[in-house]
This record gives sequence, structure tokens and C-alpha cells, in this order.
Amino acid sequence: MEKGRHDYIDTLRLCCILFIVLSHFDGDCFSYMTGISMMRIHLAKDGSLGLLMYGWTGKYALALLCVISGFLVAMKYEGKDTCDVGSFVITRYFRMMLPVMACNLLFGILLKALGEQVGVFYFLKESIVPGLNSVNRNLWCIGSFLWGNILICLICYLQKQGIRSLWSYAVLLPILICLQDVWLLATVAGGACFGIAGWLKRKAPVNNWWLIGILPIIWLLPRGEESTIMYYRDILAAILIMTAFYCLPTLQSIFACRFLNPLKKCSYSLFIVHGMTLFMVGPAWSLVQRWGITSGAGLFVSSFLVLFLIDLIAAYVVYYLSEVKLYKAIVKRFLPF
Repeated sequence: MEKGRHDYIDTLRLCCILFIVLSHFDGDCFSYMTGISMMRIHLAKDGSLGLLMYGWTGKYALALLCVISGFLVAMKYEGKDTCDVGSFVITRYFRMMLPVMACNLLFGILLKALGEQVGVFYFLKESIVPGLNSVNRNLWCIGSFLWGNILICLICYLQKQGIRSLWSYAVLLPILICLQDVWLLATVAGGACFGIAGWLKRKAPVNNWWLIGILPIIWLLPRGEESTIMYYRDILAAILIMTAFYCLPTLQSIFACRFLNPLKKCSYSLFIVHGMTLFMVGPAWSLVQRWGITSGAGLFVSSFLVLFLIDLIAAYVVYYLSEVKLYKAIVKRFLPF
């Protein structure tokens, strides 16, 4: 499948990650330093942007990120005659975990150079086991991504054996709801979403403009305080978003945004590293205050930009080391597929 057909999905994924980075900065840095949450002031129900953006949280962005992950796995096997589960599991593990390994290695070295205590065992363990967050607490969802992707791959395999994916999802999704693993549910729901969107596209390839009517629903669903039921509503909104985009080529063209490709290619690495760079908040804070910015929106924006620049530099290093060099060396050279 041509890379160009993924441009709009890559843009959506980048937007999710940028919003998650902003949310973590607000909650873990700015609120910690000032006692003020700018996102709550502006995005809360009674905030200045509440009428438009109440309910837009990092968890809403994460729900869409999970759905996108599952959607892409199901899309990967569309129209293919075979589905090799073993090779998928191995390559997907390395695709997801090599950036984690590179990130942990770089930051472990940096912390050691700064004279900090480095728990080698915890760094190594988190580099190998998906979803562990003893070092970087923002990586707990990697396990949901990986296991959700594997479950979708298994459903695709069963489909190739003659078992309709609809029945597989109908059995699996209620089980995940009962287990209350929200983000694993969201990832698997992304695979089901591709099946629904594909059916709609086949039925009416050029007449799906009625889907524009779901935009108010997408806006209304996440409006509420964070809770388990709100996370389910976020997942439903994410499914509707992906369905609308997949069925409407005009939306795909608008969101292709190829000028963002340099950012999009390192977006996953940015997601991995942003939690590890928070230890730089002190120096970044001091730098901004030396500029004479000590309060208000200016302090928020300037501090975020400084930390985001650090994130971006680290993300490109991790991307180059892991997603380019290590992945090519380990997966493409040594694994027999």
C-alpha cells in the first residue's frame, strides 16, 4: 500500500502525540511549578475555550492514538492472501520497543554523566518488557498497543482461514470490556473500525458525505470529566473520526499535510522520549525566567517551547538510532523474513 495513502493518518497521529505532550507538560511541569493548570483554566467547562474544547484531554488523544494503531494493523492485511503471525509479532515488538531501548540507553548515559543514580536493572527491564513504566511512567500504554496489535493480527489470520472478522470482534470486544482494559479495548476497536469503514466505503465509494453529519457527535461525545465511561465515549468518538476520514477522500487530502513529514516520521519516538526529558524542566524553567518571563501565558508558552525543542532533538536522535539504524540491522538483516 502506497505511503501516500497514510499521510492523513500520520497527521492525525502526530496531532494526538502533540496534544499528549502538551497535556503532560501542563500537568507534570507547569502545574507542578506554579500550582496552575493552564489547560483546566482554558479547556474546562467554564474555561475561556470550554464551549469548544471541554473534554479534550490527553486521554481523548490517547484513545484516538490507540484506535489508529489498531486501524493500521487491520489495513496492513487488507487484500493480502496470507498473514504470518510469527513474523508480525517479532517485527512489531522490535518496531515498538527499539525506540524505548534507545531512549533508555541515551537517558541512562546522560543521567550517569550528571551524577544521578541510575537503576540499571529497571532501565534494562523496561527496555525489554512492553508497558513497564518504572523509569518512564508514560510508557504504560505500549503494552496495550502491542497486545492489541497482536490480537488484530490473529483475527486477520483467522479471516484468511475463513472465519469472518466480524464474529471475532463480536466475541473479543465484550470480553475486553469485562476485563476493563480500556486502552487494549481501544486498540482492538481500531481493527474493528477498519472493518466497518471498509464496508461503508465499498457500499458507497463516492456517496458517503452523510458522514459529515457525525461531526457534532464527535464533538459532543468527549464532553465531560475524565472517568472510565468517558474513556469509552472517547473511543467511540475516535472510531467515528477514523471512519469519516477513511471514507472521505477530501478529508484525507486536507489532512495530508506533507510539509509536516519531518515531524511525522519521528512522532512515535517523540511519544517515547517526552516523558524522559521532564528532568530538564528545572534548567528550562531557569532559562525562561532569565528572559524576564515569570508568569501568565507567556511563561507557559515559552517554557513549553523550550522543553519541546529538547523533546524534538531527542526524538530525532532516538528515531535515527532505533527506527532507522537498529531496525534495519536487527530485523531486516538477521531475522529470516
